[in-house]
Amino acid sequence: MERERELQESLRELSTLLRAVGEMPWADRCAWAADRVGAGGDPAEVRRMFGGMGSLSDLVIHPVNGHAVADDQIARVNEALTGLRERVYLASQPR
Repeated sequence: MERERELQESLRELSTLLRAVGEMPWADRCAWAADRVGAGGDPAEVRRMFGGMGSLSDLVIHPVNGHAVADDQIARVNEALTGLRERVYLASQPR
């Protein structure tokens, strides 16, 4: 139960970060995944977000990608993104 709660909370934090920079498709997907996990969904659904081209693993927050982030905040936001992705991925692993 603790791992599911950590996964759900991490997905919500990730969704909030992504929404703040205008990355709506991934923000919505993370919010949906948090709801699914909260309803007892399979964490394997979350792990699938990390595989293949165009996956969550490939995402880089940058104005050139259409994101609302100041140049002096790019590194900080991407560090936060990396940390949240790691938390989500680790919490989604089988026990």
